[in-house]
Amino acid sequence: MRGYMRGVAIASMMGLIGCGEDDTYVYDMSLDAAALSNVPNECSGQLKAQFEGDGPATGIEAQQQWRLQRGEMDSMTLEMPDLNIRAPGITGYNVDADDEPDIFHGSVGADGGFQFVQTKVTNFGFEWGAYQAFSIVITNKHLDDTIHGHLWFRSEHLVAPPVADWDEAECVVTIPFTGKRVKE
Repeated sequence: MRGYMRGVAIASMMGLIGCGEDDTYVYDMSLDAAALSNVPNECSGQLKAQFEGDGPATGIEAQQQWRLQRGEMDSMTLEMPDLNIRAPGITGYNVDADDEPDIFHGSVGADGGFQFVQTKVTNFGFEWGAYQAFSIVITNKHLDDTIHGHLWFRSEHLVAPPVADWDEAECVVTIPFTGKRVKE
């Protein structure tokens, strides 16, 4: 009887564990090829004439695989291939100096959707630098079989010391994507 009760208890626990929602989602991602070949960017200030809609994005593949993992309290983790993007007005954005996949931490939005944000300051030399922000936005309210959204980069170029005729110069790049869930 004792073995039977232990078996029932184990089977019940396994049943409860099996009923929970899958916490890992893997997607085959397609970044918009037209957007990657001629980056849809918006620049302001001194950079507007220099970079507006000019050239391809490099350091990012159009076809990728992303892994999303649910955490506690609506937290999310996204793992994607190593990012080292260059685009008109975005002088270079990478997460780290290795060739390993990049990990982003984010959350579920109050009205649905998912967002992963990273910011940093980049120095290009003694007098030049940039405040940079990178965001991945999944617009779906739920992680369905297909997801949609966009990658968003912002680079605000800095001059030190400030130059009188240099107004705030920044560029923003947006690249749409679509993902199809892969069953593991």
